[in-house]
Amino acid sequence: MPGLINQLPVTDAVALTFDDGPGQRLDGFLKALDGAGATATFFLVGEQVARDPGRAAEIVRAGHEVGVHGYQHLPHLRHWPHDIVADMRRARAVIEEATGQPTRFYRPPHGLFCLASWRECDRQGWQKALWTRAAWDWDATATPRSIADRIGTPLAGDVLLLHDADWYSATGSDGRTLAALPVMLDRIAAAGLRVRSLGNMVD
Repeated sequence: MPGLINQLPVTDAVALTFDDGPGQRLDGFLKALDGAGATATFFLVGEQVARDPGRAAEIVRAGHEVGVHGYQHLPHLRHWPHDIVADMRRARAVIEEATGQPTRFYRPPHGLFCLASWRECDRQGWQKALWTRAAWDWDATATPRSIADRIGTPLAGDVLLLHDADWYSATGSDGRTLAALPVMLDRIAAAGLRVRSLGNMVD
């Protein structure tokens, strides 16, 4: 049965993950990752994929991985279980149709499962993915420096949480994350660690 992923048992890499996209600055994120030779996992929101399916496909073409973050970014503890399950299934359908690939990972909005969503992940065969370090980049008070400093110098096996979109957070927050990304990538490289997607880390 799929379990819960946070810290990973590796010695030479960290997993980089982005939530809430695809966002309007996706090209900038992909360019920065490519320049650093980094791969990441993008946890996509179904309604944003439906808005522009080609953006999800672009992530996969660039060599990255996509996971499921729900269809409408619904907090699981504030909605009926059957609505959450329907949201999860709808998200999977639209994301897999857009990318042409099966999804392996699920992360709930705000990182909070309910019993229904936990069990639905098992039914879908998804691995449940949380994180060990979060940048709090969604907050209106965040700056590129504070974002980079919250991540700091990760340890091998860390799962890093960033956001590549501002659909559900402070306006312009994705731009501040993008500005911080090269600093974070440089710090990780200086620590002798690679940046990889979750799938590459758990295989």
